[in-house]
Parts: sequence; C-alpha cells; structure tokens
Amino acid sequence: MRLQADSEIVIGHESIRLRPTLGAAFRLEQKYHGFHNLFNAVASGSVSALSDVIKEGCGQTSALTAYLDSSSEDDPLVISLDLVIRQVCAFLLALSGNDAADVVGEHGVKEQITYLEYHTKLYRLATGWLGWSPEIAWAATPAEILEAQKGRVEMLKAVFGGKQEDSADETTTDLRSAKDRLNALGDSGVTNMRDVPL
Repeated sequence: MRLQADSEIVIGHESIRLRPTLGAAFRLEQKYHGFHNLFNAVASGSVSALSDVIKEGCGQTSALTAYLDSSSEDDPLVISLDLVIRQVCAFLLALSGNDAADVVGEHGVKEQITYLEYHTKLYRLATGWLGWSPEIAWAATPAEILEAQKGRVEMLKAVFGGKQEDSADETTTDLRSAKDRLNALGDSGVTNMRDVPL
C-alpha cells in the first residue's frame, strides 16, 4: 500500500476533503455489515450511503451531506450522482486498503481475510507494535500504519542487527529452531550443550 494524499470531492462550488482513516473504515464496515454491502449501496446510488461515506471521510457534515440527508431516495436530485459515485468509490478503495487485504500464509499462498479482520490487524499494529494511543490509531490511514510499522522494523534491525531482506520462511524457521533449542534445555535427556539441536 502506498502513502497518498487525502481524497477530494468537488461538487459545484463545494470541495470536500476526505481522509481514509481506520476509524472511518471500522464504523462504515459495521454500519453496513461489510464493505461489500457498502460498495453495493454506493454503486447503486444510495443517497444515504453516499452521505455516510462523505461524513465519515470528512468528519463533519457539509452542505452536500445536509442536502443528501434531507432528500428522499425517490426525490429527483439537483446534482448528478454519477460524479459523486465515482469519487466516493475511489475514496472507498483507499479506505478499504484494497491492495493490502491479502495476507501471505504458509507456503507463500495468499489467504483472503475480511475487511474487518484486516482493519483489526491494522489497529493491533498501531496500538501494539507502534505503541500509538487509540485516538492516533483511529485517525491514521491504513497506509500510514503500514509504513510506520515498516519503519519500526527497519529501526529495530538497525539497532539490534538482522538481515535486511528476511523472508517469512527464514523467520519462521529461525523462530522454530530457537524454540526447539529452548525446549531441549528442559529435556532430561540433554546433559550438555552439544546435545542441544542447532
């Protein structure tokens, strides 16, 4: 996932800046019971879904969201929704972290995870690995969290040493090997360090 500037929706004379935060992603995913439902609602032109996404992205109501909230799904709109839908869909892609929702599992095979699982892992990274407060984690974008975690790993490697390009398999083997050595120390059959597996 690459870092990117906040999205901007321009409708008539109003320009609305949208920030794809982790908190906005969680709230929208829960409200619509999954990102797939939210994408479908936005793509089909649901005025309330468009308003919800814009409000979550900008963190406040605007003239556009007030207008969308006050109109009925059956009322004709003064603005064309096609332009709004395209811009909101582009924002949803950034919000969902669509290029990072695959996790590499065993044997290098990508396993699919839900958006809820993906965003939960991001929250754990931000608050656990990085030590950020919940407020900072909720306000960060998925790309910011992932880049900060990469920076943290690079810093730890620089301070404590380590290979620059560790593959997931090598790390797993090293951890498993270390665990085997530690377990062997408690084995009554091991009488000296030469008996500990390498």
